[in-house]
Amino acid sequence: YRRASLERYWNNLLNTRFLTSSPRAGLWCKSLLQDYADACRDVALGFKERPGKAGLYLSLLAGATVCSLHVPCDASFESSLLEASGILLLLSPWIRNGSSEGHVQRLMKLRNQGRLRYQSLVFFSLVYQAPFDAEVALYQVHCKHLKPRWTDFPAWILEVGFLGRWWVLNSKMKDSDINEEEFKYLPEHLRTISSRNLHSTTKNSLMRNTNPSF
Repeated sequence: YRRASLERYWNNLLNTRFLTSSPRAGLWCKSLLQDYADACRDVALGFKERPGKAGLYLSLLAGATVCSLHVPCDASFESSLLEASGILLLLSPWIRNGSSEGHVQRLMKLRNQGRLRYQSLVFFSLVYQAPFDAEVALYQVHCKHLKPRWTDFPAWILEVGFLGRWWVLNSKMKDSDINEEEFKYLPEHLRTISSRNLHSTTKNSLMRNTNPSF
C-alpha cells in the first residue's frame, strides 16, 4: 500500500511539473526565435543601407574562416621538414645550397633534441625553439628566475604556418639546388643572368670560347 501511494505521488508530481513547465518552455522558445528573427532583420537592413561596409565585413569573416580552416598542424611541419631533408640528401654537395642546408640541419638538430615547440593561434601557427627538452628535469627548467623572458620570444620563432604552408621553410628551399659559392669567383656581370640572356649572342659566344665542342 505504501509503495503504491509513493508511486502515485511521484507520478502526480511529475505530471504537474510537466504541465506547468510546458507553457513556459513554449513561451521561452517563441521569445528566443523572435529575438533571432529581429537580429536577422536588423542585419539584412544594415546590409541594404551600407552594402560596402557589409561586403567588407563579409570578406573579413570569410577570410578569417578560410585561414582558420587551413592552419597547418604539427604533423604537417614534421612531414615538410623530413621531405626537405630528403631533397637535400639527394643533391650533390657541390650544388647544394648552403643556406637551405644550414636551415634544415638546424631544425633537424632541434627536433632530435626535443626542443621544437608547436603552437596554433587560430588563424596561423608557429614553430619555435625551447631552451630544453620538455622531459628534462633540470633545475634551470623549473626555476622561474632562470627561465627565459617572454620578451625574447620573437627570437625563438623559427617557422610560420599560414594557409596550409610553412613559409620560412618553403622560402629556404626555393633554390636548394643552387650553390652560390660556385659563382662567387665569376665577374660581377656574369653572376646574374636574366631570362632574356639565356639565348643571347653573348651567352652563345661565351659558351663557344669556354667549350670548343659547343
